[in-house]
Amino acid sequence: MTTTSTNSGDERLSALGEALIALTTDLNLESILKRVAEIAGRLIKAKYAALGVPDGQGGLAQFTTYGMSEDELLLMDRQPRGRGLLRELLTRETPLRVEDMSKDPRSIGFCPRHPHMTSFLGVPIISKGKHLGNLYLSDREDGQPFTEEDEQLISLLAANAAIAIENARTSDQLRRLAVIEERDRISMELHDGIIQAIYAIGIKLELMRLKHTDDTLIAGQITEVNTDLNRVIDDLRRYITNLRAGVEYTITLREQLEEIAERFRQVSNARLVMDVSRSFAGLTESHVHALVQITREALSNIVRHANATEVYFDLHETPSHIALVISDNGVGFDPSTVQPGIGLHNIRQRVRHRNGTVEFIAKPGRGVTIQATLPI
Repeated sequence: MTTTSTNSGDERLSALGEALIALTTDLNLESILKRVAEIAGRLIKAKYAALGVPDGQGGLAQFTTYGMSEDELLLMDRQPRGRGLLRELLTRETPLRVEDMSKDPRSIGFCPRHPHMTSFLGVPIISKGKHLGNLYLSDREDGQPFTEEDEQLISLLAANAAIAIENARTSDQLRRLAVIEERDRISMELHDGIIQAIYAIGIKLELMRLKHTDDTLIAGQITEVNTDLNRVIDDLRRYITNLRAGVEYTITLREQLEEIAERFRQVSNARLVMDVSRSFAGLTESHVHALVQITREALSNIVRHANATEVYFDLHETPSHIALVISDNGVGFDPSTVQPGIGLHNIRQRVRHRNGTVEFIAKPGRGVTIQATLPI
């Protein structure tokens, strides 16, 4: 090895070390995925890099890129699905290097309007036997194929990325658990502390009223204050019930959605990817009923009409509403010439009944996307 190549290797190791220090301080999963893809691309001077997260069904649930412009991403019909060489990496635990993808029998080419790429380096991100993701790199800036040293550096990055991803997921789980525990703590304090204190004040007021029965004005005012205190107690009790019910309703909702998803997979060959929040603070029984019915209606529509190969389901909560997105890559329709059927009509009615909003985005050959929000 020459002095120049040795220095270059030392510089890359130093750069990797600095990047890993920054990575270990980040506990946001989305940020980590973007950082790792960028670090990989910069580290070995690749034109393109990406990090794919498996969906557990032989495909990719998430695909974060580096090196592609916003215009290039917008021109692509869809993100990679985890086929060809990408699928090959999903089924192995060792890196994969290919000098020319067009000559590899495992390659199936690129989706429409995807940038042309030649060389390939793929490295799995594995922790405790669990496949967390894959790093994909293509085309070194100097035009040379990827080397064994490139592979070793990216493998080292992947090992550290696995730790960062696990830490972020653990942090997220602990945060959500802390929210649930905090709700329980608040509800107990409200019930055992504040409500009991208000109740004691009410008793004192009632004793004062009994002492002033001869003064109708004072007695009447005390009665009014006591009535107001009882209303406050009732409001607090309802608040406590909602705090505890939010956890129970979240469990109920997730169980019912999983059941609907299982039935969908039994009757459809489409790959269903579901992304559902672990907890919903503002969830009520009415929300659960509406969301379950909307989901059932939407997936039933896809089975009967869409001829889709992929379906994406996203359900999350914001401070003001619950947001639901269901999209497919099926045949779609032209809203200017085709009226939505009874299924979409039912969805619109259910959302409006909850004072929510819903939008149907459809294009011939490009599937249908349902975007709904329910206030909390």
